[in-house]
Amino acid sequence: MRKIDQLRSEIEVIKKEIEQLQVFRQTAQTKKFLRQLMGERMNIQNQIQKLLKSKNQKEQEKQKRRTEANKKRSQKMKRLWNYFRTIHKNYDTKKTIPELRTEFSKFKKGLETDVSDVIWRNPSP
Repeated sequence: MRKIDQLRSEIEVIKKEIEQLQVFRQTAQTKKFLRQLMGERMNIQNQIQKLLKSKNQKEQEKQKRRTEANKKRSQKMKRLWNYFRTIHKNYDTKKTIPELRTEFSKFKKGLETDVSDVIWRNPSP
């Protein structure tokens, strides 16, 4: 709780600085400084919210983030394997689908591959 009180006192200091800054005429520098102070205040408010969260809430948020990451990863992998299957079906590369994946990895790194660049750009004939 001491940390939270310290952060709240910092917010009060920033609020006072913002009020004092309102007295000056609006120039590019004052606007920039005002924006910076607002950002600092938001950052401190986020820190307070993070400290106030219970262990259970933190665990739920972490699990939600993992679930979303796994879902996105799954969608990307499905898209990639469909891409390799399409290349394998439409072109006679004499390579298996996992070999095509290896070749694609080399292509992305800029290395020499046995598969033509045209095939990677447009997998449909």
